Order: sequence, then structure tokens, then C-alpha cells
Amino acid sequence: MLPTAHVRLARPAAHGGHRILRRGYSFTDGTDGLGRLDAGLFFLAYQRDPRTGFIPVQRELARHDALNEYIQHVGSALFAIPPGVRDAHDWWGRALFTAPAKD
Repeated sequence: MLPTAHVRLARPAAHGGHRILRRGYSFTDGTDGLGRLDAGLFFLAYQRDPRTGFIPVQRELARHDALNEYIQHVGSALFAIPPGVRDAHDWWGRALFTAPAKD
């Protein structure tokens, strides 16, 4: 495998074992006014802390990934997603609005 291969640079072993749950979704939106295909990839990644998952991986890819020659980055966003509801007495977002219990 080439040292600049995308799959090699993005693997957990290249980043201290940190893993991210990721998924790409391809899209095609017809053509532009010049007949060029308007298509791309939505990339979604889930992790507890982007500072130890996504950011180190993305930095390495930005520096060395051979795929960069063929892609154009358009935009990014980061969203906080609170934990789900555990039971009938829990409510969505509780962990964000409740002070942690003191021992």
C-alpha cells in the first residue's frame, strides 16, 4: 500500500488507535449550465471528541493524502448531539442541563 493512500492514512493505527464512526453518502444533482456533473460526497463522522478523532485524521489527510488531487472541499460543520433517552423518567438533553452528581 502506498504511504499516501487514503485508506492507510485514515486507519486507526495511524492515529493512536482512535476510531471514528464514519459514513459517506454520494449525491448527484444533475449537471451545471456547462454540462458538467454536479456530484459529490456528504461525509458524516461520529465520535466523542473531535480533537482526538476527526481533527488528527483530517490533518494527516490534508498533508499527505494522494486523493487530494481529485477532490475539492466545500464546507464543514460540527454538531453536538446529546445522549438519547434511557427510560420513561429521562428526557432528551438532560445530560447537558443537569449538574453532575457530587460524591
